[in-house]
Amino acid sequence: MTTLANPEAPRATHLWFERGRLVVQLQDGRELACPLAFFPRLAVASPEELADWRFTGGGTGMHWPRLDEDLSVQGLLEGRRTPPAGARAKALAPRLRAARRQAGLTQAQLAGRMGRSQALVSLAERGGLRSGAPYLRAVLEACGLPQDWQP
Repeated sequence: MTTLANPEAPRATHLWFERGRLVVQLQDGRELACPLAFFPRLAVASPEELADWRFTGGGTGMHWPRLDEDLSVQGLLEGRRTPPAGARAKALAPRLRAARRQAGLTQAQLAGRMGRSQALVSLAERGGLRSGAPYLRAVLEACGLPQDWQP
C-alpha cells in the first residue's frame, strides 16, 4: 500500500487560550488543544505574559520570552508535556528563596525586577520549575547580590 507523505513540517497559523487550554490552529485547518497543566510555566502565567508570545521557525514553534518557554508544533502533536522539575530545581529552590529574602524583596518585587510573574518566582522557589544556573544568575542580579553569593 502506498501512502502520500507530507514532507513539510506542520506549521501553526493562530494561537489562543480558552478554558484552561492552549489552542493552536495549523495551516491545514486542524486545531490542537492541550491543557495548560501540561506546561507549568504557562499554567501560572498572567494573561499579559500569555499574550506575550511569537511564532518561531516559520510557525513550527512558539516562544514566550517573559516565561522562557518554548513549545513546538511537533511536540504538541506527539502529546509531549514540559518535563517535571527534577532534583536540581528542588535543590536550588531554598537558595532562590534565601537570596530574595536577604535582599528584602517580596516575590512580587523580585518578579517585577526580573520582568517575570510572581507566580513564576513562586513556582521556582517551591522547586516546581525547571530552573538552573541562568535563572539563579538572574535572581542574584535582581537581588543585587554577587554571582558567587552563598546563603
